[in-house]
Amino acid sequence: MSRPISHAAFRRMIEDSTPDEKQETISRLLRVLPRMIMDETAKIPPHYNPKVVKFLEKRYKIVCDLWSNILIERHVM
Repeated sequence: MSRPISHAAFRRMIEDSTPDEKQETISRLLRVLPRMIMDETAKIPPHYNPKVVKFLEKRYKIVCDLWSNILIERHVM
């Protein structure tokens, strides 16, 4: 498997997209990431990798933060 992009690059990629693309991407990730975390933690110990879970949890935290920023921007307008 290839190495994923860094968290900073991931955040920049989402922030640099158009508002519609940003909302679509964030809403998709808010649905998919929790499922990915559950699937990873459900694996049997030899295949379970805590680094992957930590990585996915960090991505989920970034996406939640971006979503809260969008909600704040909408409220201010």
